[in-house]
Amino acid sequence: MKNALAFQFAFALVMSCGLATSPAPATADEPAHIEKDADGVPIQGAVTFDANASASLEVKRIKSGHILVRPMINGHDAGWFIFDTGAGICCISTPQINGLELESNGSIQANGVGGAKPADLYKARTMKLGAVTFQDHPLMSIDLAFLEPLVGEKISGVIGYGVLSKCIAEIDLVGPSIALHDPATYSLAQGQWTPLDIKDRIPTVPGSFEGHEGLFRLDLGATGSVTFHQPAVAKYDMLKNREVKDCKLGGFGGFVSGKRGKVASLELGGVKFEDVNADFALEAKGTFAESTRDANIGTDILGRFIIITDYPHQRIGLIPKQETKNASAEQASTK
Repeated sequence: MKNALAFQFAFALVMSCGLATSPAPATADEPAHIEKDADGVPIQGAVTFDANASASLEVKRIKSGHILVRPMINGHDAGWFIFDTGAGICCISTPQINGLELESNGSIQANGVGGAKPADLYKARTMKLGAVTFQDHPLMSIDLAFLEPLVGEKISGVIGYGVLSKCIAEIDLVGPSIALHDPATYSLAQGQWTPLDIKDRIPTVPGSFEGHEGLFRLDLGATGSVTFHQPAVAKYDMLKNREVKDCKLGGFGGFVSGKRGKVASLELGGVKFEDVNADFALEAKGTFAESTRDANIGTDILGRFIIITDYPHQRIGLIPKQETKNASAEQASTK
């Protein structure tokens, strides 16, 4: 009997400096004065923190496991946005553009799970999240209407690198809770910082799997536990003698074929997980074709930590929750 296709939706919107993802050529309608960074993204304006306002955001966790926040854009309630460390730029769903007084801001070549494609850029004069106000904030357009029947919620956009790069974010996926803090005044209350590599605007940390050292992308926009990139699947012959079924891995740009099974062990943030659900990309296409990182860690694993991102200082706190510590200790005692 043929296996039913399983689906994973990962919002891996990577704005890379590499040849595969470069700024799209300017068009006749594109303003010539737009100043862009090395990744082809328009330069952001000033960021201010209101010391008298709460750092906590209004949040909602939906059935897919994603956590949503609700920004104000140009003084308008912009609706629910996915909060996503796997997004290299903040995004706005195309049906929402007209009502938010956004300004055209050029274009970009965006890379995702299904490959690269050009996308239009817009600018919000102001975007406010909790106590933080972002001036002249770039947004990439993407039609997210297809998500509504899948996640049971209207998704108006994605909050990604443009926000995370300017503040410290305390994230509890399961709580759920998110708080945004000023990097100039923040101090870590528990745990310790570990170095963070922000490659292609996506956070990367070291870890291991089945005895192999690895580098993992931390992707709050990805459902599931771990997805191994095609080069890692081939390098370690990961499908050999492994029970798997067919699946489709989807996100920005389309879908790639994959297999779904388990890995015997995965270690992240000093915690070892065993018998972990895993997906294995079969096509060297889009973000899952990347060879410099081995896998993408999704919400099922990340939800077991309190995550504290500090992009300005290139460090991260991965604080295991008590239940995660207890499970890890119980696994160790049964060996």
